[in-house]
Amino acid sequence: MKKTHAYIIAILLCCQALHAGGGSFLQRLHPGVEWGFSPSLANYHHYNYLDESIGYRINDEGWTYPYHLNAFILAGVTVDLSSRLDLSVLSGYQGVDINRRTVPLLWRASYFFCEKDRDGFLLFGDAGVFLRKRQKYGRQLEAGAGYLISLTPHSSITFRIGGRVVYDRPDVWDPIEEEYISTRNIKRNDAWYYALNLGIGLYF
Repeated sequence: MKKTHAYIIAILLCCQALHAGGGSFLQRLHPGVEWGFSPSLANYHHYNYLDESIGYRINDEGWTYPYHLNAFILAGVTVDLSSRLDLSVLSGYQGVDINRRTVPLLWRASYFFCEKDRDGFLLFGDAGVFLRKRQKYGRQLEAGAGYLISLTPHSSITFRIGGRVVYDRPDVWDPIEEEYISTRNIKRNDAWYYALNLGIGLYF
C-alpha cells in the first residue's frame, strides 16, 4: 500500500512539473485513467434468420433481464475548453454482457458547476463506437452526473454514475443445432444492452 501511495505521489509531481514548464496548451491537457463497474439492467434483441435444420425463417424478439456485473478500464486525454467545460477522448476495455467484451473509442463532454480547481458536481455525456468482427461498428451512448475532488490546480479525482446503452449486432446462436447461425442466413441481428456505470477517474 505504501508503494502504491508513493507511485501516485510521484506521478502527480511529474505531471505538475510538466504543466508548470509547458505552455498554455499543455496546461489544458490532462491525461488520465478511469475504472469501474457496470451492473446490467436489461437487454433487448431482435433476430430474424433462416434455420436450415428445420427449413423455416425464425423471428426472435424480446426483452431479458439477466443481471451481470461487468467491469471497465479506460485511459484518455482531456482538453479544457473553459474553466467549466472540457472534452475527452477515451479508449480501453469494457464488458457489455456475459462473454461480451469490447474496445470502445469514446468522446465525452463534461460540464462542471464550479471552477475545475474546486470541488463540485458535474454533468457528462459520452458517445462512441467499437470495432466488431467483419469490420462492423457497434455504438454506445451514456449520460450521467458525478462529483469532482480537486487535488492540485491540474489534477483531480472524479466519481461518475451514468446510464449506458450499447447497440451491437452479435452472432446468433441456434439452440437446436447448438451452433451459431451462418451469416448468410441472418436477415436481422440487433441487440441493445442497458446498464448502469459506476466509475472513478484520476486525471492529471
